[in-house]
Amino acid sequence: MLAGSLADVLGTRPLILSANILWTPGLASSFQTSHGYSVNKYLPILLAGNSGFSTSFGSSVIPVYYVTDENDSGASHVADYRQTLTNLNAQFFQTLTSWAHSIGVQSSTQVVYNLPMDMLANIPDVDAPETETLGFSHNIDSYRQYAGPANLAGKRIISSEAGAVQLSAYQQTIPELLWDLKRSIVGGVNNFILHGYPYTGNYPNSTWPSWTTFGYRFSEMHNRHQPGWDFYSDFMNYISRVQYVSQSGVPKRDIVFWLKDTSFTSVPTRYWPTDLQNAGYTYEYLSPDDFNLPDAQVLNGVLAPSHQSFKAIVVRGNDTLTSSGVSKLAQWAHQGLPVIFSGGIPSNISGTSGVSSSSIKSTLTQLLSLKNVHSVPYTNLAHSLSSIGITPRTAVSKGQASNTTWFTNWREDVSISTSYVFIYNDATGLPRGSGASAGNITFEATGTPYIYDAWTGNKTPVASYQQWQNTTTIAIALAGNQTIILAFERGSKLLKSSVHVEHSSEQLKTMPGANYIVNFGHNSCSAKLSNGSTITVPSSDFSPIALKNWTLTVESWTAPSNMYDVEGTVKTNSTFTLNSLVPWNQIPNANLSNVSGRGYYTISFTWPPASSSAATGAQLNLGSIIHTARASLNGLALPPLDVTDAKVDLTPYLKKGVNELQVVVATPYGNALRPIWANLKSYGDAPNLLAGVTPPVVAEYGLVGDVSVVPFVGVRL
Repeated sequence: MLAGSLADVLGTRPLILSANILWTPGLASSFQTSHGYSVNKYLPILLAGNSGFSTSFGSSVIPVYYVTDENDSGASHVADYRQTLTNLNAQFFQTLTSWAHSIGVQSSTQVVYNLPMDMLANIPDVDAPETETLGFSHNIDSYRQYAGPANLAGKRIISSEAGAVQLSAYQQTIPELLWDLKRSIVGGVNNFILHGYPYTGNYPNSTWPSWTTFGYRFSEMHNRHQPGWDFYSDFMNYISRVQYVSQSGVPKRDIVFWLKDTSFTSVPTRYWPTDLQNAGYTYEYLSPDDFNLPDAQVLNGVLAPSHQSFKAIVVRGNDTLTSSGVSKLAQWAHQGLPVIFSGGIPSNISGTSGVSSSSIKSTLTQLLSLKNVHSVPYTNLAHSLSSIGITPRTAVSKGQASNTTWFTNWREDVSISTSYVFIYNDATGLPRGSGASAGNITFEATGTPYIYDAWTGNKTPVASYQQWQNTTTIAIALAGNQTIILAFERGSKLLKSSVHVEHSSEQLKTMPGANYIVNFGHNSCSAKLSNGSTITVPSSDFSPIALKNWTLTVESWTAPSNMYDVEGTVKTNSTFTLNSLVPWNQIPNANLSNVSGRGYYTISFTWPPASSSAATGAQLNLGSIIHTARASLNGLALPPLDVTDAKVDLTPYLKKGVNELQVVVATPYGNALRPIWANLKSYGDAPNLLAGVTPPVVAEYGLVGDVSVVPFVGVRL
């Protein structure tokens, strides 16, 4: 579906420079032109803190710090130097992009991060700016900083070099990879280039399972040699559908933070409190260097109405100002944009602007006389925004006991009158299978809401919701790290809305891919429909069918006797009878701690059970999946499984009498590599011990936990 989205893009790797100070032959001249004085006098103070990423590649750090006797110890001159680097780097990207266009392609590169420059300033200068999960430490707030300028500049693609995790080669699971991508999506990234390795066979001096990059230091070696490869299409299709939605239309965000920094040797979190995201606010960051982009306009009190449609800009007391940025801010304020000074008016000025700090502060102070300019405390910004009347597009209300956070990513496609909202329940740091959360979200959208299932491709009307004026409220329940995509469609063909539940005494569930609802509550309930009628929804409080006594056949994948034959994988089978589903390494007397490969689980159950004879259907609940899993019932393949909470409607596949369920799982290679770790070679090099690469620890593999079939009564609307 998205195969051609980057087919015409010329990509480059980021600049990795080995130097204590970054310099070009024309830098001194450019510095003089930009700032009106010579940099030569200040060279000593530039020797510290201006090498960026290069120190990891062999350059030494000067152990002496020089300062001036000025009030700021020379920091303004360092800022001028870094701004000069930023400007020259912009010329480089502009030249690259112009050349790419001249040969009929677009440009893509990883812009500036790890270097002493203003990353946000230069992101707009390439067609498809790229970030990475490794360099951004899987941090949502870092992605927000990167996405802000890209979205304001109208970039359709914000790409990511994704999936690299240190010391995880042959050990990364698919849920771990997807966790990384989901956090990127809610941060604004919408295209992924996964780490992998060549598809072909034998390489010189390289052992089984194949040639491995970076001395076995980084994940992941995605390739046909992996036990899970044949099942990769399930999660790859999920990613593709999420990308499709995330590239549709334009992003919408609630607020934007002012952020001026002349060095991005790292990309840390810039807004640490969690009040905004807990309340459902979405936000990005812009450098004042971005304020002159063509679409940085204010209309009807909204900034960038053709893109993010920011409802307000937040300037914090510790922010760094520029004179040009303050002039633009004052212009926007007089045009009606809400300006929020959080924690006071800042006084720090970037570089030697030629304009006094007192003059700049006076300009900002005068803005407070405008009714749309507010000074609020730094703490509890969400409360301050709400009291001013600035509300989130996705107002989140969920149980206080939940220790997870719901993040949203809103896309608006006016060409088809559709709003898309990607919702993610972030359970970072919690054990696998935990972090379930339920609550309500009120969306600033109307129309007919649908669930877009990115795992199966199914589109299902939301069966239960309430609409009032320009909002829609929907009850949502998500497992830890689970996602859902909602679409609000308002096309002419949908002028007559479908019937839905407006209120019920029990929470009703829409079965994925089916147009009926289920009441899993303890009692029958009445449900008021949008057409004014009332229906009774019977209880589906049946006893689940606990699936015990499984037969497991483990297909072990091991190295051949000739370790350099990567095509010679040896596969051997062992069969076990299991009374409960435990990890392979915990199966008694099985000796599977150093085994990787595939597991084939089979079990039979009778339908319908005597205790649930009134049931009209059933749902299979496999819980959370460790790596990959596919299931079939009576020889018929079931739909792809969401690895965070593998549930599927069995109704179309059930037959009266005995039903046979099979679940096939796959594993990473980590456990199987443990016994042969000392013999591994990639182009003759052993795993890089100096970089901390050590043999994998024993990982849990297999189908784990309680599996059940849950009978229900489905009611069609």
